[in-house]
Amino acid sequence: MTETRKPRIALVGANGYGLHHRHNLEPRRRSGELDFVALCDTAEIYEDADIPVGDIPVFDDYRAMLDATDPDVVIIATPPPTHLPIATAAMRHGADVYLEKPPVANLEEYAALYAVMTETGRNVQVGFQALGSHAFNALRDAVEAGRLGEVEAVSVAGSWRRPDSYYRRSPWAGKREANGTLIADGALANPFAHASQEAIALAGDWPLDGAIELERLRCRENIEVDDTAVWRATNKNGVQITVAVTLCGERKLEGDVYVRGTKGEAWFEYPTDRLILPGESEPKQYGRTDLLDNLLAHRNKGVGLISGLRRAKTFTGVLETVLNDPIPRLVDAKHLERVGDDPVTILKGADQAVEDAARQGKLFSELGLPWA
Repeated sequence: MTETRKPRIALVGANGYGLHHRHNLEPRRRSGELDFVALCDTAEIYEDADIPVGDIPVFDDYRAMLDATDPDVVIIATPPPTHLPIATAAMRHGADVYLEKPPVANLEEYAALYAVMTETGRNVQVGFQALGSHAFNALRDAVEAGRLGEVEAVSVAGSWRRPDSYYRRSPWAGKREANGTLIADGALANPFAHASQEAIALAGDWPLDGAIELERLRCRENIEVDDTAVWRATNKNGVQITVAVTLCGERKLEGDVYVRGTKGEAWFEYPTDRLILPGESEPKQYGRTDLLDNLLAHRNKGVGLISGLRRAKTFTGVLETVLNDPIPRLVDAKHLERVGDDPVTILKGADQAVEDAARQGKLFSELGLPWA
């Protein structure tokens, strides 16, 4: 069944990453594409001239919001431990869901969410925005056309920086758990979650086969999560996946994806949608399909969902492994440097290490690094 009336959109989690959704929704509201029927947050809602609250109803309880406004689509941009109950309530109320990443923290929660989706017949789009990249589609098309031959390995290298203030952004930032609930923070679980999902998808969306090898490090004593990490596994199609990332780099790597096949290699910078295919010397810039637009087109025209819940299952298994891992080992201070007024911790050689790990398909411990 498709839906043709103007969609009624509600947003739960109006601050933090919810601000991104408000900036995305506001021009659509003004143009009359959709009705923005509710904002919900337990904190005072941030407002400026570009994203005015205006006469949009405001709630501090999502159940009251659902009852009062009867939305067609609920966007959920709240802390991950709240995703399952809010998404469940929204679907049982009759709404489709746009659920920020990570959708849930473990495979048990995934199964519960999937069961509700099946029971209600609603749709769940997961906010892995990079899957909407037209460069991603071009790379998958090239693989299917045989330009790379048989794909043997997909790997990602990412090197970013996060200052001390990043770990003060919320009460749960940098924590492994809160009130007995495991928290999806840290380099792999949060900023570089897209890296893992991109690698899994480019390797063919196959389930993993066997154990996930995982090495996680932290360069700050006052955090309990990884800021430098690598995981490696092989999927059931025989493709090796390696994801190596750091938030303590000297040199920035936006998010370099290397796809190696028997006939050639491709390079894809997933945050910027740039791609080099075999035989090309310079990257081409591609566009991106907005995942909310895709969800609305799915409702209106029946087009396929780009980042439906089914596609997130393998990623959720990786996340579960990360969250259940003990507090990462603290790197010795002799390998670290502190720079800036809002200090950034630099792990010496981390940016080169993540690139080498990705290109060679190796763990940090296999690279002869002094801090690994």
